[in-house]
Amino acid sequence: MNFAKIVKAEICDKPIKDNHCKKAFLAGLIRGTGKLFERDGEIGLEFRVADEKTAITVGNYLQSLFDYEIREIEVSEDHLNKKDKFLVTVCGDGAEAVLIGLGILQLEGEGYTVNFDLYSAVTEKNCCLRAFIRGIFVASGSCTVPSGKNKDGAGYHLEMVFSHAKPAMQTQEKLAHNGIKTKIIRRKESFVLYIKSVEEIKNFIAFLPAPVSVLKLTDLIINRELSNSSNRMKNCDIANLNKQVDAFIKQVSAIDLIEKEAGLSTLKKELYDVAIARKENPEETLLELSERLNISKSCLNHRLRKIVAIANDLRGDTNV
Repeated sequence: MNFAKIVKAEICDKPIKDNHCKKAFLAGLIRGTGKLFERDGEIGLEFRVADEKTAITVGNYLQSLFDYEIREIEVSEDHLNKKDKFLVTVCGDGAEAVLIGLGILQLEGEGYTVNFDLYSAVTEKNCCLRAFIRGIFVASGSCTVPSGKNKDGAGYHLEMVFSHAKPAMQTQEKLAHNGIKTKIIRRKESFVLYIKSVEEIKNFIAFLPAPVSVLKLTDLIINRELSNSSNRMKNCDIANLNKQVDAFIKQVSAIDLIEKEAGLSTLKKELYDVAIARKENPEETLLELSERLNISKSCLNHRLRKIVAIANDLRGDTNV
C-alpha cells in the first residue's frame, strides 16, 4: 500500500501559516527534486511534483512569499511508475530572488554561488527544520505499509532519495538529533535514507508533523495485527481439526478391523464399551464421548490408543 500519498496529501492540505516555514518547505521540496539551469544568460530552476495539488500549493507559496507567479508547468509521464508528473519551472524575472530567498543561491561579491549547505539559515528554527524535511519528503519520499492481502512478504518501508551522500548524511544527523533512527544505502547513482521499523516510521511522520497520518497508520497496524492473530487462530483450529479427523479415522478403522478379524467380544469390557460407543456415535467429540461413558477424556484417549494398538498387532503393524 502506497501510504506516502496519504501523508503527502495531509501535508499539502494543511496550509502553512508562517512565512519562514513556507520558505523552509519550498527549500526542502526544491532541494529534494530541483535542478538548476541557465537560459539566455539567466539562471533558472525546474523541479517535479507528483500531483496538481502539490503544484498549486507551491505556486501559492511562491506568490505569497516572493510575488512570483509560475509561468511554466508541464505534465510529463513518469515511465518508471507509469504516472504523470508535474514539471514546474522557475525562471525569468524574479527567479534569482526566489533562489536566494530560499537559500539555494548565496550572494558572493557582485554575483552569487550555489549554496551546497543543505541545512542553512532557512532551517535554524525547529519548526522550519520540520517544514524543510516535509518538503524533502513531498519531493522525494515514499512510504509503503503491508496490507492484509500482501503476499510478497514486503514490510514497512519509508525512504527519501538524495542525489549525493552529503545531504543524505546531514538529514540522517538532523533526524537522529530528534530521536529518529535511519539508515543510508547507495542505489545506483542515488543515496537512499530509509526506515524499516514501523515505530520509527510513526516517529518520523509525527515529527513532520502529520498527526492524521499517524492515526491512520496506527489503525492499519492494529487491523493487520488483528488479522494476523485471527489467521493464526484459524490455522491452529484447522490443524487441530485435521488431527482429530485423522485420529477418528484411525480409531474407526481399528474397531472395524478387530470386529472383522477377531470380533469385538474378544476385547476387555472397558475397551468393548469404548469401541461400541465410538462406532455408534461417530459425530461426537472425545469430550462428548467421555461424558457418555462417564470416564475422563484422558482415560478415553488411553483406551482408544489400546484399541488401535490391538488392531496394529492383528495386521502385523508395529507403528502405533
